[in-house]
Amino acid sequence: MEPPEPPPLTLLVCVNRRFGRDRPSCAARGSEKLLKVLEPKLAALDPPLRVLPAPCQGRCSRGPVVRVMPTGSLFLDVHPSHSSVILNHFITGGRDDN
Repeated sequence: MEPPEPPPLTLLVCVNRRFGRDRPSCAARGSEKLLKVLEPKLAALDPPLRVLPAPCQGRCSRGPVVRVMPTGSLFLDVHPSHSSVILNHFITGGRDDN
């Protein structure tokens, strides 16, 4: 019997915005732009990875935050210029097993 296929990976990009001068948030730190940059790049992979907007992931001061599902692993302080790092992580490693 062959092992079951692992579930597909989905990247959740926090797009939560907290208002107030002293309240950091992923949206205020560029997560909406990050989402727009990642979507076409991850969709072009074979197999494609889904990337979805997500509510707060509880790490506002370290945002933008990207959570990998179903593993739950986090990428912290991710900026749009880091999109190639995330892309290479999944191309070279295939899966996030941390």
